[in-house]
Formats: sequence, structure tokens, C-alpha cells
Amino acid sequence: MGGIEYAAALLGVINVVLVVRRSMWNYPFGIAMVILYFFVFVNAKLYSDGLLQIFFLVVQVYGWWAWSRAERVDRGVAVGWMSNRSRLA
Repeated sequence: MGGIEYAAALLGVINVVLVVRRSMWNYPFGIAMVILYFFVFVNAKLYSDGLLQIFFLVVQVYGWWAWSRAERVDRGVAVGWMSNRSRLA
């Protein structure tokens, strides 16, 4: 593994930790991670994986945009049982 791969992996770990903590700061780390992985995959001639990173970049940007405009919920995430009807859908 090269230095770029180590940096991308470290950014990925930071991204996951920030997602678990429900911090919007996960998005800059996720965006940097997928950009670095894009170059890693293209350099290794893994072009389809490189294209997949472009999709992940678009999803990261959309997630950051959507999260920044969402209503703030301080009560936490509601967890409950899924109904049978929902499971069938």
C-alpha cells in the first residue's frame, strides 16, 4: 500500500467514527476519501472501481447537502419494530 492508500483508509476510519457520532463533519472526510480512492483505483487500472468512486462522491455531496438542510432532532433516533406490511414492501 502506498501513502495515498493509507491516507484514504485513515480518512475512511475518521469518516465512520464521525458518522457514528452523528457529526456533519463526516462528509468532508468522506469526500476526501473517495477522491483519494479514485486516484488509487485509476492508477491501478481498475477503472470500474474508479467510476464507482465518482458515484460515491456524488452521494457524499448529496448527503452533506441534505443533512445541512434537515430539521435538527435532539431526541435521538427513534427505533422500533418494523411492521409485517413494511417487511413485505
